Amino acid sequence: MSQEEMDFNMEEELLTLYDEEGNEVLYRKMLEFHHPEFNKDYVILAEEGNFSNDDEEIELIPMINMPDEDGEGGKFMPVETDEEWDMIEEVVNTRMDEPEE
Repeated sequence: MSQEEMDFNMEEELLTLYDEEGNEVLYRKMLEFHHPEFNKDYVILAEEGNFSNDDEEIELIPMINMPDEDGEGGKFMPVETDEEWDMIEEVVNTRMDEPEE
């Protein structure tokens, strides 16, 4: 599967999500892509508060973007299979290391 066959959206966007305790947490969408093999849309998020210190490695949070019944953006689901984790790690390492055009 080549990277060219996948549809990428590199536009950064801020999203407000809720943690387990119901607190609002601001995330930055780092990367969004559709993977035809898994036929799912994936979103790579990073907590917005983690961007203050440049030396610190940013924790990336991959999620599956599941559309609701009318096809609109629905809810984020956790990535559960090792195959998906491996694919996401490869995509992130490839896309995030490329210089901006």
